[in-house]
Amino acid sequence: MKYKSLFLILTLFSIGKSFAQLQTYTMEANTQESYQYLLYTPTEKKEQYPLVVSLHGGANSDSDLNIVKKHGIPKRLNEGKDFPFYVFAPLNPNKKGLWNDRQIHQMVMKLADSLPIDKKRIYLTGLSRGGDGIWRMAVNHPNTYAAMLSVCAADIPMIYIKWAKNLPVWFFHGEEDAVVPVEQTKEAYKTLKKLNSKTKLTIYPDAKHDSWTETYNNEAVYSWLLEQHL
Repeated sequence: MKYKSLFLILTLFSIGKSFAQLQTYTMEANTQESYQYLLYTPTEKKEQYPLVVSLHGGANSDSDLNIVKKHGIPKRLNEGKDFPFYVFAPLNPNKKGLWNDRQIHQMVMKLADSLPIDKKRIYLTGLSRGGDGIWRMAVNHPNTYAAMLSVCAADIPMIYIKWAKNLPVWFFHGEEDAVVPVEQTKEAYKTLKKLNSKTKLTIYPDAKHDSWTETYNNEAVYSWLLEQHL
């Protein structure tokens, strides 16, 4: 049945005694696929919270949800970091395939309806192949997401970038990246900067493909992100 799912199903359990707020779920999709994901619930008590959607890179696509915790925000959470926002970190079940961005968007909207989430402060972040996924989410659903952290995105839809002209984006890339050319990020930055003054760019001069570790360890990145809203 169409969209029958988008219900939270199967198991719910703690990842560890010290991280009771970081939990695993499985959600059935309208495509008859099931998506495992991590959901972090902030420890602060508020009526509403922002939500950060975090998509991992291609090397982490697998059937083992624990692999999501290797990089980025999930890694910080697994190390005990607290954030003042929900984090939705799904696992791409297609080991060699791209993210199903439309399906992930549907899952995000379902979570936004079922949890105390501020819909004016839903953010996107993704690294490498995950960067490709969040860009497609942004251009396919303009004026839905409040800001984006684009970390060495594997592909940026240049001909559609104008559809995201209202989206504040902070680009990150390593100058020595031999996997995803840094020139793509620089060109996207130049294009979007003309449309949106809130566009930012950070190039790490000595970094290769791993431009995510320094990015997600930088507290200023989260401060900037949380300042953005629809």
